[in-house]
Amino acid sequence: MPDLTVLAALLITALPLFLWLPGWVPLLFTLLLGWRAWLAWQHRQLPSRVWLILGLLLPVLALWLTLRTLVGREGGVAFLLLLAAGKALETRDRRDWRVLLAIGFFLASTPLLFEQGPLAAAWLVLSLFMLTWAMVLLSGESARISPRLAAQALLLSFPVMLVLFVVMPRLPGPLWSMPSEDRRATTGLADSMSPGSVGRMIPSREPAFTAQFFGRQPQPAELYWRVMVFDQFDGLSWSGGFLPFSTPARLPVDRPLLRYDVVAEPYRGLLPQLEQAAELGEGVRLVPPQRLSRNDITNNSRLRYRASSYATDYYLEDLSPRLQQYYTRLPPGNPRSVAQGQLWARRYPQSAARLAAVRSWLTEQGLRYTLTPPQLQGDVVDGFLFGSRQGFCEHFASAFTVLARAAGLPARVVVGFQGGEYNAGSNFWLVRSSDAHAWSEVWLEGRWQRVDATALVAPQRSVQGIEQALPAAAPSMPVLGGRPPGWLRWFGQQWDAANFGWQRWVVGYDAVRQRDLFQRLGLDGVSIGTVLAVFAGGMLLVLGPLLAWLLWRPRRAANAQQAAWRQLLRRLQRAGIVARESDTASQLLAQAQGLAAEDLQQLQQLLALWQRWQYAPDASAAMGVQWRRLLRRFRPRHVARVAAKTKPPLAG
Repeated sequence: MPDLTVLAALLITALPLFLWLPGWVPLLFTLLLGWRAWLAWQHRQLPSRVWLILGLLLPVLALWLTLRTLVGREGGVAFLLLLAAGKALETRDRRDWRVLLAIGFFLASTPLLFEQGPLAAAWLVLSLFMLTWAMVLLSGESARISPRLAAQALLLSFPVMLVLFVVMPRLPGPLWSMPSEDRRATTGLADSMSPGSVGRMIPSREPAFTAQFFGRQPQPAELYWRVMVFDQFDGLSWSGGFLPFSTPARLPVDRPLLRYDVVAEPYRGLLPQLEQAAELGEGVRLVPPQRLSRNDITNNSRLRYRASSYATDYYLEDLSPRLQQYYTRLPPGNPRSVAQGQLWARRYPQSAARLAAVRSWLTEQGLRYTLTPPQLQGDVVDGFLFGSRQGFCEHFASAFTVLARAAGLPARVVVGFQGGEYNAGSNFWLVRSSDAHAWSEVWLEGRWQRVDATALVAPQRSVQGIEQALPAAAPSMPVLGGRPPGWLRWFGQQWDAANFGWQRWVVGYDAVRQRDLFQRLGLDGVSIGTVLAVFAGGMLLVLGPLLAWLLWRPRRAANAQQAAWRQLLRRLQRAGIVARESDTASQLLAQAQGLAAEDLQQLQQLLALWQRWQYAPDASAAMGVQWRRLLRRFRPRHVARVAAKTKPPLAG
């Protein structure tokens, strides 16, 4: 039934939304579609529109209470889903089913608002095929050939889609701003750092961003991806303050320069950069203190940008006395840590000696790097340094920065990512949420020096990665546990490479890349109308012969009976009989009177059996088998040759 096919197509289209919407919304959508399918199957009466409207008000109210909005990404898509279910319950004629299909075509694009990976694209193709198939069935085509017609329609539209994708003007940002709920507590960086905040990200293997280097590949220990800087401490958490204006940083030019492209989603306009950024491409800029910001900070869509950085652990900057004092502030609390820092301040007048004392003292305290440290209360720095002695990177960075400030050294916390997984096949680095890291910066006589306190205790963290430093952070097989086998890791790398290529060439095809493509094709400065005309002409040259063949090719039979009838017509036409597909059996018999008597008798038997096979109440498949058997023996002779044999002799 076409009606059931439309409902099945809508259900398949909405299945990915189970991953992103509140679970009860797509579940209710499924139940309502199932109810409508049952009504169609049982030929039951549809619910009254009054009760239908009243019944939909409750889910809409529940949606408002759940998301506090009916617009935006989650709210708008969920609201559309409920409206589609309500429309399904009021469909009565073919026009209503076509309207529902139109809603389905729009609904097919909504999963792309949440995910633009290759799997989402493949599901979009499947959804479009199902919807097109349902549309073909609604037009009256048979169930046997409708899948082929739907596939042909999609294949014919693919060249048009490809041309439009390449030549249509690309906007620098999305068509609209889609607010969404913030999931960065587990998949990205937060706007503050407290004990456990970074550690919560480690079990997540979700990709954070990708980077591709040109020329020399960096060592893992050089990959410190800087994102946010925290300079205010309240005794428990670090956060970003409102800094007074600082002087521009001066980069050390005596280090090698690394050039790379990054594809990342910003967090509140901030993007990862490899320390220390020197040259930047379009769309991004450096903001104090040495952070990379998107020009349009309100746009949180994925961005591809180019940068160059010096592989160094310091950069030069002059700090005024006011800023030096700002970076040594500490709140009340943590008396033992503050006392220890003040002891170093009295003992070592030189800043470099104080820094060396802090680093040396930390390495001698027997601190342990672990993903599951005990929970701390009260004076968390004292509890870590003199109590549990177990912590993750945020514990080490926080403790070191507090000790440095207590010793009179201006210091702050930097949060970002460290390391990454290199994919040799496609020559790119994949940085995951599990690579999140925190470290410190100390200002010494005109320069900010990076100090990774975690590396003082676990040096393998920065050299070999989080998985080697903490076996608990390594990927494991679901349910079964244990490390994944080699073939599965290889498959994962191939999938990462495919996803990287997709993000680079499809999702990352923005206005800049389109302009670069036009320049390489010699179309720089040409109007978009001319470009469209050129591509449209080329497309017409390619598709014209194909369309002509599709329009004028012999049509295939819609079913077995029609195919057998056409075979009979072809045999009569070869015998010289004018036989058209629109002729009835009686018309065909009248036009075949010129056949030989034996051939005409066989034709009469065929046509009589055909009429019984087509219209008799007791028609069966056996009649079709008998008719085809007679047709195989039916070989009529040409009318002209028959007439020549029966022509009377000429008079002498």
